[in-house]
This record gives sequence, structure tokens and C-alpha cells, in this order.
Amino acid sequence: MFKAQNELQNRNLRSLVFMAAVALVFSCLSVRLLYLQYARYEENLQSSDENRLRRIVLKAERGLIFDRNGTLLVGNRPSYQIVIKPAEIRKMDAETKDSLFKRLIHLKDSQGEPIFDSAVVDTMFQRSAWKSHGTLRILEDASEEQVSIVQERSFEFPSVTTVVESRRSYPYGTLAAHLLGYTGEISDEQLERPEYAGYSSGDRVGQKGLEQQYDGEFRGEDGVKYVQVDAYGREVGNIEGMQNVPSVPGYGMVTTIDLDIQKAAEEALPDSVRGAVVAIDPRSGEILAMVSSPRLDPNIFSLKRRERNKGWAKVALDSTRPLMNRAVAGVYPPASVFKLVTSGAGLEHKLVTGQTHLPKPCTGGFTFGARYQKCWGTHGNLDLVNALRLSCDVYYYQLGLMLGMERINEFGHRFGLGHKLGVDIPGEKAGWLPDSVSFNARNKRNGWRWARGLILNLAIGQGQLVTPLQEAVLAGSIATGKGVFRPHLMKELRDVDGNVVGRYIPEKIFEGNMSESTHRTLLAGMDSVVNHPGGTGKRAALPGIRVGGKSGSGEWKKGEKTHAWFVSVAPLDDPEIAVAVIQEAQGGGGSMSAPVCRKVMEAYFAKKYPKDSTEVKE
Repeated sequence: MFKAQNELQNRNLRSLVFMAAVALVFSCLSVRLLYLQYARYEENLQSSDENRLRRIVLKAERGLIFDRNGTLLVGNRPSYQIVIKPAEIRKMDAETKDSLFKRLIHLKDSQGEPIFDSAVVDTMFQRSAWKSHGTLRILEDASEEQVSIVQERSFEFPSVTTVVESRRSYPYGTLAAHLLGYTGEISDEQLERPEYAGYSSGDRVGQKGLEQQYDGEFRGEDGVKYVQVDAYGREVGNIEGMQNVPSVPGYGMVTTIDLDIQKAAEEALPDSVRGAVVAIDPRSGEILAMVSSPRLDPNIFSLKRRERNKGWAKVALDSTRPLMNRAVAGVYPPASVFKLVTSGAGLEHKLVTGQTHLPKPCTGGFTFGARYQKCWGTHGNLDLVNALRLSCDVYYYQLGLMLGMERINEFGHRFGLGHKLGVDIPGEKAGWLPDSVSFNARNKRNGWRWARGLILNLAIGQGQLVTPLQEAVLAGSIATGKGVFRPHLMKELRDVDGNVVGRYIPEKIFEGNMSESTHRTLLAGMDSVVNHPGGTGKRAALPGIRVGGKSGSGEWKKGEKTHAWFVSVAPLDDPEIAVAVIQEAQGGGGSMSAPVCRKVMEAYFAKKYPKDSTEVKE
């Protein structure tokens, strides 16, 4: 009897424990349900929506770039990108993530080649650990076959999707590459800068040239749309009631570049030669052509990662430095082109006129103290105009000593030498006009000190630093006598409908002031350089058009050929175009670079007088 009672008590106790356990479980579930329904309602609703809805950023089309006549220089092309969504990758457990990774790297195309690079996929999976929004590319510029394979098997690849974006297209390849620039994916360092506020990881931005300078104008405004997706992440329709925002294309640009003149300049300067060409309208500062050699193809920066890295490595490691825009960032001694400045200073300070003969004729050199400074020839007794024509060093040794560097430099500063001119592409250098203070500071480590004898070299342009852009501006503004206008490449900005929304207004940045007599004498000298039978620049002459110019041969390394300089302007009585050419280590400027100037000017005047430019009357 007692045994039966004990069994009944034990059974009742077990029942009570079971019911208590059940009650406890249901209590926990109820509490959890209340917590999920109330405390985490917003979060769970958002998570549910994210599984059902997808927010797609509509990338704006980048604005196009044209030459001054409306010819397309930079366009866009569609590009498929296969991406992962880091926010969803982060929610996966380690096993699921590893399984997805393995399926991706083992996926092959019809030729049996892996579609994805395992290193790229691994890197992007690692980055997803700290990136909370947006997408990460695991395949750039995917082919239609690759896209279709991924989409057909989308159920195997949760959190993997395909997006379409535009990539830059440069139809003329290397043509004008340095001034146009290129685009690339924004770097982590750039994202930290205030000027890139509003940009996201994965965005493509301008990295050089006009692409960088006007990135904000070209970029446009991204849009957004909301779509419904199925369990595999495939789009199944739009969401009613969700406000989609269309993207707004960026502004297009009409540049000051003339494609025909640009082509002529590029053809005239061999790609095997390091150097630059700048052609400018000195009346407004409009740049008509700009070449830097060796050239590069900006299309390589729009390729897939692997091809892009190969192309980048090739140009980055090239000892000729093709990435540098020598037209604005290359600095060289101005050589005898600087004699225009020394002449102008002497004329302005009334130490000489165009007919002044200096005390010592050129007998092949000049003695200063214990130093004997050679001239490149033996020119006899010359006046200023003929000293410019023959580029006689002895004449300018004497004139430099009469002036002193302060007065010479002051005249150079009037025309922008030693200053950044503010051209609207990045990377411009200011150059350098040395005086005693700056020379001593710059050469303190070497223990060199300023001495008066240095003026002999500086008076003939051996020691200063200038850019090809500065030389073109110098020649053009001296010839016009109307001041220095800021050089620029942007002519107009237009919206997608072709309406002008911005126009560059010419801006005078230096007065370039000089007396009328100084102006006439400098023009006479430039005229004599090209049009006198004995001028050093006669190979720049054009039939029927009065061209003026100045040659220069810049010494840079003992035993090496000089840098070949030439600047030219035309028509000399009312200049419309100024050209500067530098060819590194190519010899005499009159023989090597004057013909390049001629070809550029021929292209300009052939457009102005299309029937027969050689019969134009002065």
C-alpha cells in the first residue's frame, strides 16, 4: 500500500516538474516573442524588408568631353560588375561563408577557365567584415557569358549580384591623354579627404587631368530605385508606393582643344622622344593643343583589375615617366629663349635699344675675372636685334652684368615666370627664377653661394626653371603686348540637353606691361630669328604668314645633347597662336624643334584658310 502511494506521489511530482518545465519554456517563448515584436520591432521589420526589398543605386552617367568643334574626345561604355553585398556576407556563419567562397572560386566558364580570381574574392570577403554598406566588386568588366552563368545559378550564390555601370572610353587612345586624365576607383586615402565627402567605396573618380579637376561637374547625381526580390535575390518586380529617384547625368564639357591641331602636334613630336608641345591662343589663354611624350593610353585604367594592374605597372615603372605631364609639370632651363626676357629688361631700363652695340664684340667667348665663358659661335659686333637673331651669348653676358638679376627677374615675373599660371589641370609647377637669396637657400646643403659671375649663365637662360606652358605663355604675351591671360582647357559646360550652364571667361593674370618701343624691338628680334636668312629659327617659317620665334639649346648634363627649345608666334603683327616645343636631349632648338612648331602652325592656319593657307597675304 505504501509502495503504491509512493509511486503515485512520484508520478505526480514528475507531472508537476514536466508542467513547470513546459510553462517555463512557453514563458520564455512568450517573453522572446514579446521582445521581438515590441523591443526589436523596427529592426526585425527592416531585416524582413531587406530580405524582400532591394535598394539599388542608379549610378549617374559621367559627362562627356568634346573638342572645341564638338568632336567627342571622352565617352562612356556599359560595364558589367559582379559584386557581393558585405552587409549580407557579415550575417553568414563561418560555414555558410566558406561554402559560398568555394562555390565562387570553382565556378568556370564554357572554356573551363575560372570566372573569379580567388585572391580578389578572398580580399573582398575580408573587407566585408568592416564595410557595412554598398557593394564590393569581385569581377570587373564581366562578359555576357560570365554574367549569364552567375545569374542562371543565382540560387547557389546568395548575396552575389550583377550591376551595370559606365566606364570611360577614350576613342583616340593616347591622343591628349595627359590633359584629359583618366578615372579609377576611389582610394581609402581619398575617401578621408573633405573634398570627397559624399563619395563611397567603389565609386570611380577622376585621377588626373580634366577628369580630376572637374570630377564634381562630370560626376552628376546618383539616383535610387527599390525592387522586390525572391529568395535567391533575383528581381521580380517594382515596389508600389516606394519613391524612385532617377539619376542626373553629369555636365559635359566643350574644351578649348582643337582635335586637328592636337593630332598635328602629336604626329610632329615622336613618341620615342621625351618632351612636350603647347599651343595657345595668347589673346584669351585658350589651349589649342597640349602634348606630353612619351604618351600613355588612358583606356588601360578602365580595364579589368588584372589587365589594369599590368598596364599600371608598365607605365609606373617606365624610366621615361610617361605618367608625368611634361607640358605643365616638366621643369627645364629655358636656355636662349630667356634672352627675350634679358632683352626686355635691358630695353625697359633704357640700357640698350634695338641698335645698341655693346663694348666687347663676340670673338667666341667672354672673359670675366679669371673665368672664360664660351659662346656657341663667333658673331662679331652685333646690335640687340641681331644678337637675338644669332642668339649670341657674349652679347647677353655683358647685358646681364649691366642689369643684375633683380631687374632681369622682375621683367620675367611680368609674364608669369616663376609663378603657377593656374591652368585648370592638376600638377602644374611654378618653375624658378633664382636670385641671391633663393639661390643660397636652395643650395645650402651643397655649400654653394651666390656670386656675381652666375649672372653670365642666368642671362642666357642656364639656371632658371620653366615649364613648356610658361614658355608658350611668355612668347605669346610678349608678342601681343596685351598682358598674360590664364591658360585654360575648359571652354563650356553643358547639361545633358546641350544647354550651356557654364562658360570660361578669359582672365588677365599679369599685365605684361612694357613700353611700345620695347614691344617693337622684341617683335623685330623674333621676326629676325625666323625670317632673316641667317636666323636660328628659319625652319619655323611659313609662306605667306609672318612667324616670329626664338630658339634655345638647354644644357643639362655634361657630354649629353642639349634640350631642344623653340617658341613661335603668328601672325606676328596680330598674334593668334603661340607654340612652345621642348625635346629632351635632342640638340639644337632651331634644327629640331622649330619644324615641330611649323607643323602645329600649319594645322592651325590650314583650318583658318582651308582653300590654300600658303597664299595668305600678310
